[in-house]
Amino acid sequence: MKTIRYLTAVSFAALLTGCGSPVPVCSDEQSTDLVKEIAAREMSNQLGAAAAASFTYAVNAIRTTSTNEGTGAHECAAELAVIGPGGTSPLPITYTIEQTDDGEQFYINVFGL
Repeated sequence: MKTIRYLTAVSFAALLTGCGSPVPVCSDEQSTDLVKEIAAREMSNQLGAAAAASFTYAVNAIRTTSTNEGTGAHECAAELAVIGPGGTSPLPITYTIEQTDDGEQFYINVFGL
């Protein structure tokens, strides 16, 4: 698997329920599902859709490294397990979770893919 040192993949999440909902935490299922979706998209960009389909992902060893009390944004660190035909390859990643100003959506930026 080709590794990009410092790649930012930005993805848009589904609408959060309720106005002013808090930003999901690093280990929230919404957050980790979106991190896996971003990883799958990047793998598809690097290897092509057919090859990328043979991989699955798990987000392990999740840590919250920082939280901005004013905005609720989180900085996270984790291990992305890339599971494929040759076994599992761990990849250290970081990601940020931020809410839009209207409080209805959040963005995740993943670094280290």
